[in-house]
Amino acid sequence: MISIDKSKCLRCSRCVRDCIAGLLVPGSDGVPFMPPENEKLCINCQHCLAICPAGAVNCNGVSADECAAPGKLPAPEDMFNLLRMRRSCRLYKDENIAPETMSVLKSSLAWTPTGCNNHKLFFYIVENKDEMAFFRQETFKMLKFLIKSGILGFFFPRFKRFFAAVMAGKDVVYRSAPHMIVAASPKDAPCKEADPWIALSYFDLLAQSFGIGSCWCGFAVRAFKWSSRMKKHIKLPPGYQVGAVMLFGNPELSYARATKPENFNLEGK
Repeated sequence: MISIDKSKCLRCSRCVRDCIAGLLVPGSDGVPFMPPENEKLCINCQHCLAICPAGAVNCNGVSADECAAPGKLPAPEDMFNLLRMRRSCRLYKDENIAPETMSVLKSSLAWTPTGCNNHKLFFYIVENKDEMAFFRQETFKMLKFLIKSGILGFFFPRFKRFFAAVMAGKDVVYRSAPHMIVAASPKDAPCKEADPWIALSYFDLLAQSFGIGSCWCGFAVRAFKWSSRMKKHIKLPPGYQVGAVMLFGNPELSYARATKPENFNLEGK
């Protein structure tokens, strides 16, 4: 339910103009309101709450006083530098990241965008490096079986270059990372494939700003699809599917400079 404090309302109609579903309408006195028949259509995006300069909007029980002010944003050149310095990290220190940093990273997941504002993503974070041993054990037990049976080589021939390393016990999947985040979406979500990737892209950039290394782990996504024990361990809700996995932790090495990418296709002027 959307309510407007008439004593604060400036009658600027910003909330009306910005309502993505067109559910708010101006009242006879200039104060916007939501007709009762529109309430069930509200997706609780809170745009009306965020855009009101006077803090007059209460959106489904949330008031302006409970929300953060804009604060200082990174300068464009700082953001650009963060993007070009971002590298995939495959060498990590054998340590947990600071608890206060982990807390901020976890909290940030509440603001990840989703298709149709379908905020039903499920996240699981391995917060202690010792827990990663379970996923390594389960994954490599499964990998060795698939390699010996010939199944992995038949269906995934491009993985053959890793077979010897896997059989020798080398961690070619998790790269000795101390932490991992798993993102899953409902199978019936409007953007079930994109939402987990978008969420972890945001998570990744914030982690990089802390100096934390990260790496996308596509094979772990397959491992979760194949292993019921891994799904049970993270308490994956019924009807959900793992869509993206990211490794992260304090990097063992640092980079002295950005790379120089090859030319890429960019249409338009």
